[in-house]
Amino acid sequence: MSFNIHWVDQCADPEEIETLQLPVGTLTITRQADVITDIAWNQHLPVDVQSPQTPSPKTSNFIHPWLNPQVNTTLTLLKQGSAFRNRVWTELCKIPYGTTITYAELAKNIGSAARAVGNACRDNPYTLVIPCHRVVAKSGMGGYCGKIAGDFMTIKTQLLALEKANK
Repeated sequence: MSFNIHWVDQCADPEEIETLQLPVGTLTITRQADVITDIAWNQHLPVDVQSPQTPSPKTSNFIHPWLNPQVNTTLTLLKQGSAFRNRVWTELCKIPYGTTITYAELAKNIGSAARAVGNACRDNPYTLVIPCHRVVAKSGMGGYCGKIAGDFMTIKTQLLALEKANK
């Protein structure tokens, strides 16, 4: 799977919010026209995998490549975060679909510390597109979305399993 990311520094269109049910949970996608400004797991909406929601044409641009790793697409994202976080997020995008890397390995790649990499992963505004779920601890799964237990860890485990199965 490949996302070609086009970064923009600003956008001023009205905000649109869309929810999308995936087999692992419900995503909330926030955009301003064609610029995605946030993608996050919504833990307050129930998951109904028996009645999946049909994505809008705008949303299907990033869902289809995630479900089918042979599909490539271009997305426009609002540039956010510090220079360091952007460096980490860029490195995350290099992790191949269906594989993982440790926080320590990723930190070594950019000349940083594992804890700082973990903090940047926690602050990732574009879940799935910037695949922080592919980063694990040396001794296990590590965390996901700032949590080390509960629903987010279940999502991380399921995401990795789905990617491995579709690889």
